[in-house]
Amino acid sequence: MGNHPCFIMYSHQKIYFLILISSFCFYACSSSEEIPKESKADVDTVYVFDEIPPEDVFKFESPKPKIVDVYIVQIGAFSDFERAKNFADESWQKLNREIKVDYKQDKKLYVVWIYPPFNDKASAIKYRSEIQKDGDFRDAWINTIESTK
Repeated sequence: MGNHPCFIMYSHQKIYFLILISSFCFYACSSSEEIPKESKADVDTVYVFDEIPPEDVFKFESPKPKIVDVYIVQIGAFSDFERAKNFADESWQKLNREIKVDYKQDKKLYVVWIYPPFNDKASAIKYRSEIQKDGDFRDAWINTIESTK
C-alpha cells in the first residue's frame, strides 16, 4: 500500500497545496510599499503633544467682582415702614435727590438714605454738612458699605 501510484500522487498534491497556501500567506503578509527613511527635516518638524490630565482641561474660574467701599448719607431710621416712606417722600421734595428706603434685618429698622452712594468719604461728608444746615437733617450721618463693581 505504501508504494501505490495513487498514494504518491496524493502526497504530492498535499505538498503542492501546502506550498501554495504558505506562499499565499507569505505574500499577503508582506508589504509591497517601501517605507521611506525619515529625513532630518521630518524629525525636526514633528511635535508630540504632551499628555494633559483631564481635570486640567476644562478648569475655568469666574472672575471675582471687585469689592469697594462706598459711602451713604443716612438721613433717618424708622421702625415703621409707613413713617419711613413718608419721611423719604418729604425729603425727596426738599433735597431734590433720589431717596432709598431699605430694611436692615440686623437692626430691625427701615433706613432712609440718599441715593446714589458716594464713591469717596470726602464727598459724603461735604454733602452731609450741606444738608445739616437745614434743621430737618441735622441728625444725618455717614455709613460705609461694601459694593461690587
